[in-house]
Amino acid sequence: MQMLKRLRNDMIGLTIIVSAGAAFYYLVLTDEARASLNKAVGTIVNSYGRVSGVIEDVTGIVMEEEEPFLSNRESVIAQWKNLGF
Repeated sequence: MQMLKRLRNDMIGLTIIVSAGAAFYYLVLTDEARASLNKAVGTIVNSYGRVSGVIEDVTGIVMEEEEPFLSNRESVIAQWKNLGF
C-alpha cells in the first residue's frame, strides 16, 4: 500500500513538473529563445549519439563484421574444429 502511495505521489509530481515546463516553454519563451533551446537540445542529442557510438566501438558492444574479418573468423573456427573444440 505504501508503495502505491509513493508511486501516485511521484506521478503527480512528474505531471506538475512537465506541465509547468510546457507552460513555461509556450507562454514565457520568445520564438528566438525556443529556437535556441531546440538547437541546444538537438546538439546534445547529436553529441550523445556520437559518443555512444564511439563507446560501443571501443568496448565491442556492437561490432559490424567486414569481409576481411569474416574470412579470418571462419579460418579460426575451422582451426578450433580441427583441434576438437
